[in-house]
Amino acid sequence: MSKVAILRRSMRLRLLSALVIGAFIVYRLWLSPSPAPSWLPLPIGEGTAAYRTNSTLGFGRIYVVSKKDSPRRSGLLQAANVTELQLTIPVQPQWTDQDLKGHPNIGRGSLLAWLGHLHTLREFLDSGAETALVLEDDVDWDIHLRSLQVPRVATAVRTLLSSKSKPPVHSSSKAKIEYDDQVTRYPYGDPALWDLLYLGHCGDYWHGMDIGFEDGHVKPDDLAGRPHVSFRDWSLPNFENLHPWTASLLRNLGVPVHTRLVHRSVFPLCTFAYAITRESARRLVYELASLQPAEHKAFDIAILIACRNHGLRCWTVNPELFHHLPGTSIIGVLEHNNSTPPVDAMGQEQMEMRGETPNIGCGFWSGDFDFGEDMERLAYLRQEVGRKGQCLKEWRDSSTGE
Repeated sequence: MSKVAILRRSMRLRLLSALVIGAFIVYRLWLSPSPAPSWLPLPIGEGTAAYRTNSTLGFGRIYVVSKKDSPRRSGLLQAANVTELQLTIPVQPQWTDQDLKGHPNIGRGSLLAWLGHLHTLREFLDSGAETALVLEDDVDWDIHLRSLQVPRVATAVRTLLSSKSKPPVHSSSKAKIEYDDQVTRYPYGDPALWDLLYLGHCGDYWHGMDIGFEDGHVKPDDLAGRPHVSFRDWSLPNFENLHPWTASLLRNLGVPVHTRLVHRSVFPLCTFAYAITRESARRLVYELASLQPAEHKAFDIAILIACRNHGLRCWTVNPELFHHLPGTSIIGVLEHNNSTPPVDAMGQEQMEMRGETPNIGCGFWSGDFDFGEDMERLAYLRQEVGRKGQCLKEWRDSSTGE
């Protein structure tokens, strides 16, 4: 009998009572306002304190841009249930030809995606939440997202934004209590100090695609001259298992293996997952990405230009925490474009060899953590995979995912 089968049998009796209570939430979308973030101390090494994240990853809400009949939604909800994430999926309008008029330079698929993002941002502005994380519905993430990765990223962002990011030495002091209250409310620091956080992207390579990735394309001095924090993250694949361009970037910047960066955005591409504040969402909807007029061919390009040229204070998690799943591009289908984007093409062989989404150590794309409607399996996966971080794939090491 396999290890997985033994563990599942031993847990069966304990799980049955919980299943009755939990059965109704398998595919429930949590639409009520999320509770205040619940963060607990979590050591991350070198004396730095972090905090365990809540079901909205420390943001007011997690929104998903997804049309009603999207074939990608089922897999997203399976992963969210195992990781115990609380998602809000706004109902997208049925866009008409009138909605699509007046933008001849934007492809139909790109325009529909753009409208979907703007609708989601408006939903956030109507919600009363102070911050939000916006996901596209074809993203994958690591099983350590809540337990390890997000807490360390939040600590890094606070470190960058505030000189008061380190907790006071004396745990009983008034200052310590005030610090903990502030971290509970704003895990990523005061939202008045940042505009957009790139948690998911297809690369912030510090330059455009017109420059190659040979040795010397970036240098350690480039990193030293830019605001950043680096931190160890053993859930991050080693260089051989990172996307080739990501590995080249980190090597040439002098970043050690299993180390993640948070840095001021340079040339971020794609909007797989990004966090915004009320003020930045307002600027995007009514000014920087309003489509009135549209100066760019895609929503993510409008965001890139806003970060580079229009004062949006953007920060990049590099390598990213979210990456899009392999598969057919809906935008490409709508625009009759079968070509593979250069970033995807470069990572295709490695992705197939690893059986994992690019830059994800142990993710959900492989289907190993699907549970269908099996409530007992869901409870087991939540405990062993989502909470304990066991990469229970027969062909992978359970602790490292490599």
